[in-house]
Amino acid sequence: MPSKFSMRRLTYASKALREFLSTFKLEPTKTEKIQVSNALKRVLAEDIIASRDIPPFDRAALDGYAIRAEDSFGASEYNPIRLRVIGESIIGKSFDGYVNHGEAVKIHTGAPIPQGANSVIMVEFTRSFGNEIEIYRSVAPNSNISRKGEDVKAGETVIKKGIRLESFDLALIKGLGYTEVKVRTPPKVAFFACGDELVDPHNIGELKPGKILETNREMLKHLVTEWGGEPIDLGILKDDEEEIKSKFEYAIKIADIAISIGGTSIGEHDLIPKVVTKLGSPRIVIHGVAVQPGKPVLLANIRNKVLIGLPGYPVSTYVAANLFLRPIIFRLLDLQGIFIPRTIKAIASSRIPSKPGLRSFIRVKLKKKNNQIFAYPISIWGAGILSSLSRADGFLVISEDKEGVEKGEEVDVILLRDFLTGVSYEENF
Repeated sequence: MPSKFSMRRLTYASKALREFLSTFKLEPTKTEKIQVSNALKRVLAEDIIASRDIPPFDRAALDGYAIRAEDSFGASEYNPIRLRVIGESIIGKSFDGYVNHGEAVKIHTGAPIPQGANSVIMVEFTRSFGNEIEIYRSVAPNSNISRKGEDVKAGETVIKKGIRLESFDLALIKGLGYTEVKVRTPPKVAFFACGDELVDPHNIGELKPGKILETNREMLKHLVTEWGGEPIDLGILKDDEEEIKSKFEYAIKIADIAISIGGTSIGEHDLIPKVVTKLGSPRIVIHGVAVQPGKPVLLANIRNKVLIGLPGYPVSTYVAANLFLRPIIFRLLDLQGIFIPRTIKAIASSRIPSKPGLRSFIRVKLKKKNNQIFAYPISIWGAGILSSLSRADGFLVISEDKEGVEKGEEVDVILLRDFLTGVSYEENF
């Protein structure tokens, strides 16, 4: 049903989040030690300090011969210089000797530089004659050598706490000799949907006229997981104040964040605002945000626990969760830095209107024409049209101070997917 919220009562989204967070003393979640191999996408809770140099010794950057650089000075195709090969240095078995003037050691990429040598000449600039080589190019001292500690020096802080660990971070941590790493525990997010008309997809046999399948919990579960939280699905509730109140109390007890889906507007059957005021020492901080879709969001501080009432329409749920739930999960994880959504520049394919005073999230399809990417609004895009998200490539966001965008205007599109179907497969390569 259309929102009954008055524009005068709505709070801008950025102000709503700041005002809401200012009412809390949100402490980061606890920490735990886990195996490095299991830490992908977890949030680091300790600085990683190098206990060793990487590389741990001077090593060859390529295949060739370890020599004294001064022995190569003046070498050319027309004036080759001969050196005696006295051994070989390979990974795991270094040359245990000393390189004097006029001598060379055959060396493989990554192998230790022998004592006495100060450079590596590429094998391509040499010619072998038994236990001797001719070199055809001069090299400067320290050429083609990866120095000890060039990557990481012992005692250096190489990764600071508060980052979300990626594959290359884990490789570096393993390379420093760590087997375990301290990370933040996932914030627990307990949620339920409410509405007499809702049927769980597992009970599709109960789907009768006037009933609808409840799908928002499935979407929210995966969003929470993607953002680093632990989802706790509390099911579907009837439109019953006591049942909802009891479930909120339970959610607040077991989780860091309690969420309801649906029933957040100001109609007679919208029970969430009424129930929240009865939870004891309640404080509804925000009710109604200037976004479209997603206006009837409710944000409450209940005994220093986060309570979020999300609208029931699926696109509104998605937008509101991204605006408010995601940054709160990140705050509890003590993530450092600024979240930058993946965006792409596009050209508006037509004039796209919006209401001034509202931040509008327009679902768009992206198509490439004449080496330009164009944004086409999804034709059916009401807040209750879940398929509009699956059909879209991203959101074109129109700020509160604009009355739409004009045809041909360059816009930023927040991507929903990693691959754009409007761009041909060959353009990935």
